[in-house]
Amino acid sequence: MDRLICTGTSYILSCYFTSRAQCHLGAGNYLPTNIDPCLCDHLIYTFAGMEHNMIKAYDRNDEKLYGEFQALKNQSVHTNAYRDDKLKGICGYLYTEELMRAFEEEGKKTNRPRLLLTAAVSARKETIDSAYQIGAVLDYIHVMTYDFHGLWEHNVGENSPLYKGPSDQGSMIYYNNNGAPAEKLLVGFPTFGPTFHLASSNTTVGAPARGPGPAGHFTRQTGFLAYYESSCMLNVPYAYNQGVWVGYDNIKSFQAKTEWLKQNGFGGAVVWTLALDDFTGMFCGQGRNPLINTLKRSGFCAGKQNGLFPDPTDKKKFYKCNQGQTNIQYCTAGQVFDDSCKCCTRSQ
Repeated sequence: MDRLICTGTSYILSCYFTSRAQCHLGAGNYLPTNIDPCLCDHLIYTFAGMEHNMIKAYDRNDEKLYGEFQALKNQSVHTNAYRDDKLKGICGYLYTEELMRAFEEEGKKTNRPRLLLTAAVSARKETIDSAYQIGAVLDYIHVMTYDFHGLWEHNVGENSPLYKGPSDQGSMIYYNNNGAPAEKLLVGFPTFGPTFHLASSNTTVGAPARGPGPAGHFTRQTGFLAYYESSCMLNVPYAYNQGVWVGYDNIKSFQAKTEWLKQNGFGGAVVWTLALDDFTGMFCGQGRNPLINTLKRSGFCAGKQNGLFPDPTDKKKFYKCNQGQTNIQYCTAGQVFDDSCKCCTRSQ
């Protein structure tokens, strides 16, 4: 099989695949074979269980799907050599230092890059204070900046607001202010939205609700719609019809959040999930994976002219920009990128 050449961005883009997507109906059915291996920098399979200190299949067909997911890295070659040949998606809270040491030892024994250690964590202050050690040894911290409102509440609300409303408690800055390096924090971007049954004629954010909205035709989960099941062709953050209210992200909100992410120096974005974007391109009229591609196009080269540019944090690394797309390049050993000649020269 010919390998695909994948370009990257100056930010990390991680994406979750969940095995429950195999249960989506019809055109919503999603398997590892549907994944574009060049779409994201890191691909993460969920879920898996543990039994007798061993990874155990969590859902039906998992062992088959694990193999299909693993095979994706055989289809692509990333231009960023640091990321090539890695299967990501190991997480842990209570024994992170021991796990990191085990990964390092395995890397030395196999002469391969060590596995990355990441964790998906809440954005809510009360959960952070009671459950996490913010300074834990992790490569990246995936902050779940979504699920701020949902079917458990009696008022409608946005799933993932950029700015806090009166009842919103989440904070990315809280991690940064308490010891987590900003470059390790990945901002959560949801490709789904909560639905509610309205309890009155009030349709504004915060309006009273009498329960979760109906399940989507493809995802079949009460109080929940994939982006492609919602009113994705409307350039608004929420919609309502016949007493049902849905709040969701769209291309415009993803763009605004990406600018905020870059302004605050965070490490990148993490998407939940691949299967809930318009992965076929047949529902929203915005092409395939419109939300995730919005993140992918928001890299170093966004808004820059074609050419070569140095990486301000790594003298061996430079960016090749072409039509706004970011191609990460490295000088060979013993060389650094010289911006005056736009070339690699011998390091002094």
